[in-house]
Amino acid sequence: MKKIFIGILFLLLLLFLTIIHGYHENRTLEVENLTISLPNLPNNLDQLKIVHLSDIHFPNNRIDPAELIAETKKVQPDLIFLTGDLMDRSADISQIPLADLIASLSEIAPTYSVSGNHETSSEQLEEWNAIMVQNGAVLLENEMELITIAEEQLAIVGLEDWSRISDVTLRESIEGLPVLLLAHHPEFFNSYLTDNPTIQPDITFSGHAHGGQIRLPFIGPLFAPGQGFFPDYTSGIYESPQNTHQKLVVSRGIGNSLFPLRINNKPHFIIITLTNE
Repeated sequence: MKKIFIGILFLLLLLFLTIIHGYHENRTLEVENLTISLPNLPNNLDQLKIVHLSDIHFPNNRIDPAELIAETKKVQPDLIFLTGDLMDRSADISQIPLADLIASLSEIAPTYSVSGNHETSSEQLEEWNAIMVQNGAVLLENEMELITIAEEQLAIVGLEDWSRISDVTLRESIEGLPVLLLAHHPEFFNSYLTDNPTIQPDITFSGHAHGGQIRLPFIGPLFAPGQGFFPDYTSGIYESPQNTHQKLVVSRGIGNSLFPLRINNKPHFIIITLTNE
């Protein structure tokens, strides 16, 4: 009986420590600097900086938007990418600080965004679209935009949630240009590279996986939507098996959805520097 009692106490203590750890993890932003080499990157775009944010899940976030804005200002990026689920499907869009965040980010650098599954299932997608556009973001809905930085062009492609890259119609040639794709779902990485031979993304930016939500020591991420248990794509940079020059960048996101805690999985603020070395 005494051993059972001690065992129960131990489990309760372990649960308490896990909750405390998760509470702290939810409120501590991890800023990660990543570098990606693109062989076709023009010299004038060497050291181009991109801030990548995803899965804020307003109001289920414990990182103050002011902190995200302050970190972005520190970086002074050339581009800002937002890869969906900025709001939770349960949110009342009129009660979340989405407009203020987008307006602030857009003042720092050109900001490009795509929708995630929570926007599309919230029954407030039209309102979300309007807030994004009215506050300065470029919303890419199965579209490609050619932009010029330092007198050099690059292509930014964005997919609506659940769309395929074959849904994008090219109106201008992108041959030889760096191609950056924003798409919420990392589990479709291979299809982004094979569905439309005329659009070959050099880098795909995604979120959705929440870093596996719980990251176990020596094992890694536990579960991600669309990938199931022990998912493959949850955080950082991945290479295509067919072409190692084609990369996937996955953000662990900022907020939470159904499960309220992150374990060994801090909210994720990614800074990507592109080089041609």
